[in-house]
Amino acid sequence: MHMLINVNRADKRPLQVQLYDSIRELIISGALKAGKQLPSSRSLSEQLGIARNTVTLAYERLSVEDYIAARPKTGIFVNEIPDTTFLVERPDEVSQARCVHLKKKHVSSGRALEAWSDRRTRPQFDFAVGRPHAKSFPASFWQRSAAHFLAHSRGLQTEYGDPRGLDTLRKAVADHLGAARGIDADPDQVMITSGVQGALNVLARLFLDGSDQSVAVENPCYQGAAFLFRSYGAHLYPIELDDRGLIVSQLGGFSGNLVYVTPSHQFPTGCTLSHDRRLQLLDWAYQTGSYVIEDDYDSDFRYDGPPLTALAGLDRREHVIYLGTFSKSIGAGIRVGYAVLPPHLLDQARSVKTLLDIGAPWLEQAIVADFLNKGAFLQHLRGIRRMYMGARDALIESIEQFFPGGALLGRECGMHVMWTLPPYLPAADEMQNLALNCGVGLYPLQRAGAHEYGSLPRYRDRSLVIGYAALSEAEIRTAIARLATVIGKRAS
Repeated sequence: MHMLINVNRADKRPLQVQLYDSIRELIISGALKAGKQLPSSRSLSEQLGIARNTVTLAYERLSVEDYIAARPKTGIFVNEIPDTTFLVERPDEVSQARCVHLKKKHVSSGRALEAWSDRRTRPQFDFAVGRPHAKSFPASFWQRSAAHFLAHSRGLQTEYGDPRGLDTLRKAVADHLGAARGIDADPDQVMITSGVQGALNVLARLFLDGSDQSVAVENPCYQGAAFLFRSYGAHLYPIELDDRGLIVSQLGGFSGNLVYVTPSHQFPTGCTLSHDRRLQLLDWAYQTGSYVIEDDYDSDFRYDGPPLTALAGLDRREHVIYLGTFSKSIGAGIRVGYAVLPPHLLDQARSVKTLLDIGAPWLEQAIVADFLNKGAFLQHLRGIRRMYMGARDALIESIEQFFPGGALLGRECGMHVMWTLPPYLPAADEMQNLALNCGVGLYPLQRAGAHEYGSLPRYRDRSLVIGYAALSEAEIRTAIARLATVIGKRAS
Protein backbone atom coordinates (compact mmCIF):
# COMPACT_ATOMS: atom_id res chain seq x y z
CA MET A 1 0.00 0.00 0.00
CA HIS A 2 1.68 3.24 -1.20
CA MET A 3 0.74 6.93 -0.97
CA LEU A 4 2.02 9.64 -3.28
CA ILE A 5 3.94 11.48 -0.58
CA ASN A 6 7.43 12.90 -0.69
CA VAL A 7 9.54 14.40 2.08
CA ASN A 8 12.29 16.86 1.37
CA ARG A 9 15.34 16.69 3.61
CA ALA A 10 16.40 20.13 2.39
CA ASP A 11 13.16 21.57 3.80
CA LYS A 12 13.73 23.30 7.14
CA ARG A 13 10.52 21.85 8.54
CA PRO A 14 10.88 18.64 10.58
CA LEU A 15 10.06 15.47 8.63
CA GLN A 16 7.10 14.68 10.87
CA VAL A 17 5.62 18.14 10.12
CA GLN A 18 6.10 17.63 6.38
CA LEU A 19 4.43 14.22 6.58
CA TYR A 20 1.54 15.54 8.68
CA ASP A 21 0.97 18.46 6.29
CA SER A 22 1.07 16.21 3.23
CA ILE A 23 -1.45 13.67 4.54
CA ARG A 24 -3.75 16.38 5.91
CA GLU A 25 -3.83 18.15 2.53
CA LEU A 26 -4.62 14.86 0.78
CA ILE A 27 -7.56 14.34 3.16
CA ILE A 28 -8.85 17.92 2.89
CA SER A 29 -8.62 17.89 -0.91
CA GLY A 30 -10.49 14.58 -1.11
CA ALA A 31 -7.59 12.64 -2.58
CA LEU A 32 -7.75 10.42 0.51
CA LYS A 33 -11.41 9.69 1.08
CA ALA A 34 -13.20 8.61 4.26
CA GLY A 35 -12.69 4.93 4.93
CA LYS A 36 -9.43 4.73 3.00
CA GLN A 37 -6.85 2.59 4.78
CA LEU A 38 -3.44 4.16 5.32
CA PRO A 39 -0.13 2.29 5.32
CA SER A 40 1.15 1.09 8.66
CA SER A 41 3.82 3.22 10.30
CA ARG A 42 6.42 0.56 9.48
CA SER A 43 5.36 0.35 5.83
CA LEU A 44 5.29 4.12 5.31
CA SER A 45 8.64 4.60 7.04
CA GLU A 46 10.20 2.03 4.70
CA GLN A 47 8.55 3.64 1.66
CA LEU A 48 9.87 7.10 2.51
CA GLY A 49 13.19 6.02 4.03
CA ILE A 50 12.53 7.77 7.33
CA ALA A 51 12.37 6.66 10.97
CA ARG A 52 9.24 4.80 12.01
CA ASN A 53 8.88 7.09 15.03
CA THR A 54 8.59 10.06 12.63
CA VAL A 55 5.59 8.44 10.96
CA THR A 56 4.09 7.52 14.33
CA LEU A 57 4.28 11.13 15.55
CA ALA A 58 2.62 12.42 12.36
CA TYR A 59 -0.13 9.80 12.67
CA GLU A 60 -0.67 10.71 16.34
CA ARG A 61 -1.20 14.36 15.46
CA LEU A 62 -3.61 13.46 12.64
CA SER A 63 -5.50 11.22 15.05
CA VAL A 64 -5.76 13.94 17.71
CA GLU A 65 -7.30 16.23 15.09
CA ASP A 66 -9.76 13.47 14.03
CA TYR A 67 -8.45 13.13 10.48
CA ILE A 68 -7.63 9.45 11.00
CA ALA A 69 -8.44 6.67 13.45
CA ALA A 70 -6.81 3.36 14.34
CA ARG A 71 -9.07 0.29 14.37
CA PRO A 72 -7.78 -2.53 16.59
CA LYS A 73 -6.37 -5.47 14.61
CA THR A 74 -7.47 -3.81 11.35
CA GLY A 75 -5.38 -0.76 10.56
CA ILE A 76 -5.44 3.02 10.26
CA PHE A 77 -8.27 4.64 8.31
CA VAL A 78 -9.30 8.11 7.15
CA ASN A 79 -12.20 9.49 9.18
CA GLU A 80 -15.40 11.01 7.88
CA ILE A 81 -14.67 14.67 8.62
CA PRO A 82 -16.85 17.78 8.49
CA ASP A 83 -17.17 19.66 5.21
CA THR A 84 -13.76 21.24 4.68
CA THR A 85 -14.23 22.60 1.19
CA PHE A 86 -14.15 26.08 2.70
CA LEU A 87 -10.53 25.43 3.76
CA VAL A 88 -9.37 25.04 0.17
CA GLU A 89 -7.92 28.25 -1.16
CA ARG A 90 -10.16 29.73 -3.86
CA PRO A 91 -11.59 33.10 -4.91
CA ASP A 92 -14.64 34.11 -2.92
CA GLU A 93 -16.09 37.37 -4.16
CA VAL A 94 -18.97 37.32 -1.66
CA SER A 95 -16.67 36.78 1.33
CA GLN A 96 -14.20 39.45 0.20
CA ALA A 97 -17.00 41.90 -0.48
CA ARG A 98 -18.35 41.42 3.05
CA CYS A 99 -15.00 41.76 4.84
CA VAL A 100 -14.65 44.45 7.46
CA HIS A 101 -14.06 47.89 6.00
CA LEU A 102 -11.01 49.59 7.47
CA LYS A 103 -11.25 53.25 8.47
CA LYS A 104 -8.92 55.88 9.83
CA LYS A 105 -9.29 55.85 13.58
CA HIS A 106 -8.03 57.42 16.77
CA VAL A 107 -8.05 56.07 20.30
CA SER A 108 -11.20 56.94 22.20
CA SER A 109 -11.32 57.27 25.96
CA GLY A 110 -12.33 54.23 27.95
CA ARG A 111 -11.73 52.14 31.00
CA ALA A 112 -8.04 51.61 31.73
CA LEU A 113 -6.58 48.14 32.09
CA GLU A 114 -6.81 47.23 35.76
CA ALA A 115 -3.75 46.07 37.66
CA TRP A 116 -3.75 42.31 38.21
CA SER A 117 -2.04 42.54 41.57
CA ASP A 118 0.40 44.71 43.47
CA ARG A 119 3.80 43.48 42.22
CA ARG A 120 5.75 45.56 44.74
CA THR A 121 4.85 43.35 47.69
CA ARG A 122 4.71 39.80 46.37
CA PRO A 123 3.83 36.96 48.75
CA GLN A 124 6.63 34.49 49.47
CA PHE A 125 4.95 31.88 47.25
CA ASP A 126 3.26 33.79 44.46
CA PHE A 127 1.03 31.87 42.01
CA ALA A 128 0.52 34.94 39.78
CA VAL A 129 -0.32 34.10 36.16
CA GLY A 130 1.96 34.50 33.15
CA ARG A 131 5.35 34.73 34.87
CA PRO A 132 8.20 32.50 33.65
CA HIS A 133 10.64 31.23 36.26
CA ALA A 134 13.35 33.83 36.89
CA LYS A 135 16.10 31.20 36.55
CA SER A 136 14.80 30.15 33.13
CA PHE A 137 15.96 33.35 31.46
CA PRO A 138 18.87 32.58 29.07
CA ALA A 139 21.17 35.17 30.65
CA SER A 140 24.48 33.77 29.32
CA PHE A 141 23.28 33.71 25.73
CA TRP A 142 21.78 37.19 26.15
CA GLN A 143 25.04 38.64 27.43
CA ARG A 144 27.13 37.11 24.63
CA SER A 145 24.70 38.10 21.92
CA ALA A 146 24.24 41.63 23.23
CA ALA A 147 28.02 42.14 23.41
CA HIS A 148 28.39 40.88 19.84
CA PHE A 149 25.70 43.15 18.39
CA LEU A 150 26.86 46.20 20.28
CA ALA A 151 30.41 45.63 19.03
CA HIS A 152 29.35 45.10 15.42
CA SER A 153 26.21 47.21 15.13
CA ARG A 154 27.77 49.85 12.83
CA GLY A 155 25.48 52.50 14.26
CA LEU A 156 22.23 50.58 13.86
CA GLN A 157 21.19 51.45 17.41
CA THR A 158 21.06 55.14 16.42
CA GLU A 159 18.87 54.61 13.34
CA TYR A 160 15.13 54.24 12.92
CA GLY A 161 14.17 50.80 11.64
CA ASP A 162 11.22 49.33 9.80
CA PRO A 163 8.11 49.84 11.99
CA ARG A 164 7.16 46.24 11.25
CA GLY A 165 10.32 45.00 12.94
CA LEU A 166 13.81 43.73 12.14
CA ASP A 167 13.95 41.70 8.91
CA THR A 168 15.98 38.88 10.46
CA LEU A 169 13.54 38.51 13.36
CA ARG A 170 10.47 38.52 11.14
CA LYS A 171 11.98 35.76 9.00
CA ALA A 172 13.02 33.76 12.08
CA VAL A 173 9.50 34.02 13.50
CA ALA A 174 7.95 32.91 10.19
CA ASP A 175 10.28 29.88 10.05
CA HIS A 176 9.51 28.96 13.66
CA LEU A 177 5.74 29.19 13.18
CA GLY A 178 5.89 27.05 10.06
CA ALA A 179 7.51 24.20 11.96
CA ALA A 180 5.83 24.64 15.35
CA ARG A 181 2.30 25.81 14.54
CA GLY A 182 1.71 24.81 10.91
CA ILE A 183 1.45 28.43 9.75
CA ASP A 184 2.70 29.11 6.23
CA ALA A 185 3.50 32.82 6.48
CA ASP A 186 5.78 35.05 4.47
CA PRO A 187 8.13 37.16 6.64
CA ASP A 188 6.42 40.25 5.20
CA GLN A 189 3.24 39.17 7.01
CA VAL A 190 4.98 39.22 10.39
CA MET A 191 4.91 42.40 12.48
CA ILE A 192 6.99 42.68 15.66
CA THR A 193 5.08 44.28 18.53
CA SER A 194 5.43 45.07 22.20
CA GLY A 195 3.95 41.78 23.33
CA VAL A 196 0.42 40.64 22.50
CA GLN A 197 -0.94 43.82 24.07
CA GLY A 198 0.94 45.91 21.53
CA ALA A 199 -0.49 43.81 18.71
CA LEU A 200 -4.01 44.20 20.08
CA ASN A 201 -3.58 47.97 20.10
CA VAL A 202 -2.64 47.90 16.41
CA LEU A 203 -5.71 45.80 15.61
CA ALA A 204 -8.04 47.97 17.70
CA ARG A 205 -6.92 51.06 15.78
CA LEU A 206 -7.44 49.21 12.51
CA PHE A 207 -10.93 47.87 13.12
CA LEU A 208 -12.65 49.99 15.77
CA ASP A 209 -13.75 53.57 15.18
CA GLY A 210 -15.77 54.33 18.32
CA SER A 211 -19.15 53.87 16.61
CA ASP A 212 -20.44 51.18 18.99
CA GLN A 213 -19.08 48.30 16.91
CA SER A 214 -19.23 44.83 18.42
CA VAL A 215 -16.40 42.41 19.21
CA ALA A 216 -17.17 38.83 20.22
CA VAL A 217 -15.07 37.54 23.13
CA GLU A 218 -14.94 34.32 25.12
CA ASN A 219 -16.71 34.27 28.48
CA PRO A 220 -14.69 34.40 30.66
CA CYS A 221 -11.93 36.14 28.74
CA TYR A 222 -8.61 37.99 28.99
CA GLN A 223 -9.06 41.39 30.66
CA GLY A 224 -6.30 43.02 28.65
CA ALA A 225 -8.13 42.40 25.38
CA ALA A 226 -11.67 43.06 26.61
CA PHE A 227 -10.85 46.34 28.33
CA LEU A 228 -8.76 47.48 25.37
CA PHE A 229 -11.59 46.88 22.89
CA ARG A 230 -13.97 48.67 25.22
CA SER A 231 -11.60 51.65 25.45
CA TYR A 232 -11.93 52.02 21.67
CA GLY A 233 -15.71 52.23 21.99
CA ALA A 234 -16.53 48.61 21.14
CA HIS A 235 -19.51 46.72 22.54
CA LEU A 236 -18.40 43.30 23.80
CA TYR A 237 -20.47 40.24 22.91
CA PRO A 238 -19.65 37.34 25.28
CA ILE A 239 -19.72 33.77 23.91
CA GLU A 240 -19.96 30.90 26.39
CA LEU A 241 -17.53 27.99 26.70
CA ASP A 242 -17.76 24.30 27.44
CA ASP A 243 -15.12 21.59 27.72
CA ARG A 244 -14.54 21.78 23.94
CA GLY A 245 -13.95 25.51 23.98
CA LEU A 246 -15.92 28.35 22.38
CA ILE A 247 -19.53 27.41 21.55
CA VAL A 248 -19.35 28.62 17.95
CA SER A 249 -23.09 28.22 17.36
CA GLN A 250 -23.69 31.21 19.65
CA LEU A 251 -22.09 33.46 17.04
CA GLY A 252 -25.32 33.08 15.09
CA GLY A 253 -26.78 36.06 16.93
CA PHE A 254 -23.63 38.22 16.61
CA SER A 255 -23.81 41.13 14.18
CA GLY A 256 -20.17 42.23 14.35
CA ASN A 257 -17.19 41.23 12.24
CA LEU A 258 -14.43 40.59 14.78
CA VAL A 259 -13.97 37.76 17.29
CA TYR A 260 -11.12 37.37 19.77
CA VAL A 261 -10.20 33.84 20.95
CA THR A 262 -7.47 31.96 22.82
CA PRO A 263 -8.04 28.51 21.27
CA SER A 264 -4.89 26.59 22.25
CA HIS A 265 -5.19 27.19 26.01
CA GLN A 266 -8.21 29.34 26.73
CA PHE A 267 -7.62 32.11 29.20
CA PRO A 268 -8.50 31.61 32.00
CA THR A 269 -10.25 28.21 31.90
CA GLY A 270 -7.43 26.39 30.07
CA CYS A 271 -9.72 24.42 27.74
CA THR A 272 -8.60 23.70 24.16
CA LEU A 273 -10.85 24.50 21.20
CA SER A 274 -11.65 21.19 19.55
CA HIS A 275 -10.77 20.54 15.93
CA ASP A 276 -14.37 20.47 14.71
CA ARG A 277 -15.07 23.78 16.48
CA ARG A 278 -12.01 25.28 14.79
CA LEU A 279 -13.45 24.34 11.42
CA GLN A 280 -16.85 25.76 12.43
CA LEU A 281 -15.26 29.04 13.50
CA LEU A 282 -13.40 29.38 10.22
CA ASP A 283 -16.56 28.58 8.28
CA TRP A 284 -18.42 31.28 10.22
CA ALA A 285 -15.67 33.79 9.44
CA TYR A 286 -15.76 32.94 5.74
CA GLN A 287 -19.54 33.08 5.51
CA THR A 288 -19.81 36.43 7.31
CA GLY A 289 -16.65 38.10 6.00
CA SER A 290 -15.30 38.43 9.55
CA TYR A 291 -11.86 38.25 11.11
CA VAL A 292 -10.72 35.96 13.92
CA ILE A 293 -7.98 37.23 16.25
CA GLU A 294 -6.11 34.15 17.50
CA ASP A 295 -4.12 34.88 20.67
CA ASP A 296 -1.68 31.96 21.02
CA TYR A 297 -0.01 33.31 24.13
CA ASP A 298 1.45 30.11 25.66
CA SER A 299 1.25 27.38 23.00
CA ASP A 300 4.98 26.66 23.38
CA PHE A 301 4.15 24.59 26.47
CA ARG A 302 2.15 21.45 25.76
CA TYR A 303 2.75 18.45 27.99
CA ASP A 304 0.14 15.85 27.05
CA GLY A 305 -0.17 14.84 23.40
CA PRO A 306 0.66 16.75 20.22
CA PRO A 307 -0.68 20.30 19.79
CA LEU A 308 -3.58 21.02 17.48
CA THR A 309 -2.74 23.03 14.38
CA ALA A 310 -3.24 26.74 14.97
CA LEU A 311 -6.34 28.35 13.48
CA ALA A 312 -4.02 30.38 11.28
CA GLY A 313 -2.50 27.12 10.07
CA LEU A 314 -5.94 25.89 8.97
CA ASP A 315 -7.00 29.20 7.44
CA ARG A 316 -6.76 29.25 3.63
CA ARG A 317 -8.66 32.46 2.93
CA GLU A 318 -6.87 35.05 5.07
CA HIS A 319 -9.46 35.61 7.81
CA VAL A 320 -7.27 34.80 10.84
CA ILE A 321 -4.89 37.26 12.50
CA TYR A 322 -2.40 35.32 14.61
CA LEU A 323 -0.77 36.79 17.74
CA GLY A 324 2.18 35.32 19.61
CA THR A 325 4.71 36.42 22.20
CA PHE A 326 8.09 35.64 23.72
CA SER A 327 6.92 36.99 27.09
CA LYS A 328 6.06 33.50 28.32
CA SER A 329 8.89 31.52 26.71
CA ILE A 330 11.74 34.01 27.36
CA GLY A 331 10.55 36.82 29.60
CA ALA A 332 7.94 39.57 29.73
CA GLY A 333 10.62 42.19 30.33
CA ILE A 334 11.99 41.97 26.79
CA ARG A 335 8.57 43.09 25.41
CA VAL A 336 8.79 41.20 22.11
CA GLY A 337 5.65 39.77 20.53
CA TYR A 338 4.38 39.47 16.99
CA ALA A 339 1.33 39.42 14.74
CA VAL A 340 0.89 37.48 11.52
CA LEU A 341 -1.43 39.50 9.29
CA PRO A 342 -3.28 38.70 6.06
CA PRO A 343 -1.49 40.40 3.13
CA HIS A 344 -4.36 42.80 2.41
CA LEU A 345 -4.00 44.34 5.90
CA LEU A 346 -0.26 44.97 5.77
CA ASP A 347 -0.21 48.55 4.48
CA GLN A 348 -2.81 49.79 6.97
CA ALA A 349 -1.17 47.92 9.84
CA ARG A 350 2.23 49.40 9.05
CA SER A 351 0.75 52.91 9.07
CA VAL A 352 -0.87 52.32 12.45
CA LYS A 353 2.31 50.79 13.87
CA THR A 354 4.28 53.84 12.76
CA LEU A 355 1.85 56.10 14.60
CA LEU A 356 2.02 54.00 17.74
CA ASP A 357 5.77 53.50 18.27
CA ILE A 358 7.77 53.57 14.99
CA GLY A 359 9.09 50.10 15.81
CA ALA A 360 10.37 47.88 18.61
CA PRO A 361 13.82 48.32 20.26
CA TRP A 362 16.57 47.16 17.90
CA LEU A 363 18.89 45.32 20.32
CA GLU A 364 16.18 43.06 21.81
CA GLN A 365 14.97 42.16 18.33
CA ALA A 366 18.48 41.30 17.16
CA ILE A 367 19.11 39.06 20.17
CA VAL A 368 15.81 37.21 19.84
CA ALA A 369 16.48 36.63 16.13
CA ASP A 370 19.92 35.29 17.02
CA PHE A 371 18.35 33.05 19.68
CA LEU A 372 15.99 31.54 17.13
CA ASN A 373 18.39 31.27 14.22
CA LYS A 374 21.10 29.44 16.17
CA GLY A 375 18.68 26.78 17.43
CA ALA A 376 19.16 27.96 21.01
CA PHE A 377 15.47 28.82 21.39
CA LEU A 378 14.32 25.25 20.71
CA GLN A 379 16.89 23.91 23.16
CA HIS A 380 15.71 26.50 25.69
CA LEU A 381 12.08 25.43 25.18
CA ARG A 382 12.89 21.77 25.76
CA GLY A 383 14.52 22.63 29.08
CA ILE A 384 11.78 24.87 30.44
CA ARG A 385 9.03 22.51 29.26
CA ARG A 386 10.53 19.87 31.54
CA MET A 387 10.79 22.39 34.36
CA TYR A 388 7.22 23.62 33.99
CA MET A 389 5.82 20.12 33.59
CA GLY A 390 7.45 19.20 36.90
CA ALA A 391 5.91 22.28 38.52
CA ARG A 392 2.50 21.43 37.07
CA ASP A 393 2.71 17.86 38.36
CA ALA A 394 3.72 19.05 41.82
CA LEU A 395 0.77 21.45 41.91
CA ILE A 396 -1.75 18.82 40.79
CA GLU A 397 -0.45 16.22 43.22
CA SER A 398 -0.44 18.65 46.14
CA ILE A 399 -3.94 20.02 45.53
CA GLU A 400 -5.39 16.55 45.01
CA GLN A 401 -3.68 15.35 48.19
CA PHE A 402 -4.81 18.17 50.48
CA PHE A 403 -8.01 19.40 48.78
CA PRO A 404 -9.73 16.52 46.96
CA GLY A 405 -13.03 16.97 45.17
CA GLY A 406 -12.44 20.08 43.06
CA ALA A 407 -11.42 20.34 39.41
CA LEU A 408 -8.14 21.48 37.85
CA LEU A 409 -8.85 22.68 34.32
CA GLY A 410 -6.33 23.30 31.53
CA ARG A 411 -3.63 21.01 32.87
CA GLU A 412 -2.59 19.66 29.44
CA CYS A 413 -0.58 22.73 28.44
CA GLY A 414 0.40 26.29 29.28
CA MET A 415 1.62 27.89 32.49
CA HIS A 416 -1.54 27.94 34.61
CA VAL A 417 -4.54 25.89 35.65
CA MET A 418 -7.94 27.04 36.82
CA TRP A 419 -8.90 25.48 40.15
CA THR A 420 -12.63 25.11 40.63
CA LEU A 421 -12.92 24.87 44.40
CA PRO A 422 -14.64 21.91 46.08
CA PRO A 423 -17.84 22.78 48.02
CA TYR A 424 -16.25 22.50 51.46
CA LEU A 425 -13.72 25.30 50.81
CA PRO A 426 -14.52 29.02 51.16
CA ALA A 427 -15.28 31.24 48.17
CA ALA A 428 -12.43 32.43 45.94
CA ASP A 429 -12.06 35.88 47.53
CA GLU A 430 -11.86 34.40 51.04
CA MET A 431 -9.38 31.77 49.85
CA GLN A 432 -7.16 34.57 48.56
CA ASN A 433 -7.23 36.30 51.96
CA LEU A 434 -6.55 33.10 53.89
CA ALA A 435 -3.64 32.26 51.58
CA LEU A 436 -2.06 35.68 52.07
CA ASN A 437 -1.97 35.02 55.81
CA CYS A 438 0.57 32.26 55.20
CA GLY A 439 2.55 33.98 52.46
CA VAL A 440 0.80 32.34 49.50
CA GLY A 441 -0.54 34.36 46.56
CA LEU A 442 -3.74 32.92 45.05
CA TYR A 443 -5.89 34.86 42.58
CA PRO A 444 -9.62 34.85 41.77
CA LEU A 445 -10.47 35.49 38.13
CA GLN A 446 -10.81 39.26 38.32
CA ARG A 447 -7.39 39.59 40.02
CA ALA A 448 -5.68 37.18 37.63
CA GLY A 449 -6.29 39.21 34.49
CA ALA A 450 -9.59 37.51 33.61
CA HIS A 451 -13.12 38.85 33.31
CA GLU A 452 -16.45 37.01 33.37
CA TYR A 453 -19.65 38.56 32.06
CA GLY A 454 -23.16 38.03 33.39
CA SER A 455 -25.04 38.47 36.65
CA LEU A 456 -24.92 34.72 37.37
CA PRO A 457 -21.22 33.89 37.01
CA ARG A 458 -20.22 30.33 36.36
CA TYR A 459 -16.61 30.63 37.55
CA ARG A 460 -16.07 33.99 39.27
CA ASP A 461 -17.00 33.08 42.84
CA ARG A 462 -15.61 29.53 43.03
CA SER A 463 -12.46 29.52 40.86
CA LEU A 464 -8.81 30.49 41.25
CA VAL A 465 -6.34 30.94 38.39
CA ILE A 466 -3.03 29.42 39.47
CA GLY A 467 0.19 30.19 37.63
CA TYR A 468 2.84 27.63 38.50
CA ALA A 469 5.76 28.35 36.18
CA ALA A 470 7.54 30.87 38.42
CA LEU A 471 7.85 28.48 41.40
CA SER A 472 9.95 25.37 41.92
CA GLU A 473 8.39 21.99 42.70
CA ALA A 474 9.55 22.26 46.32
CA GLU A 475 8.08 25.77 46.70
CA ILE A 476 4.75 24.62 45.27
CA ARG A 477 4.50 21.65 47.63
CA THR A 478 5.40 23.85 50.62
CA ALA A 479 2.88 26.52 49.64
CA ILE A 480 -0.06 24.12 49.24
CA ALA A 481 0.83 22.35 52.51
CA ARG A 482 0.86 25.72 54.31
CA LEU A 483 -2.52 26.56 52.81
CA ALA A 484 -3.90 23.23 54.01
CA THR A 485 -2.67 24.01 57.54
CA VAL A 486 -4.37 27.40 57.54
CA ILE A 487 -7.64 25.95 56.21
CA GLY A 488 -7.46 23.16 58.80
CA LYS A 489 -6.98 25.59 61.67
CA ARG A 490 -9.87 27.70 60.41
CA ALA A 491 -12.16 24.65 60.25
CA SER A 492 -11.25 23.60 63.78
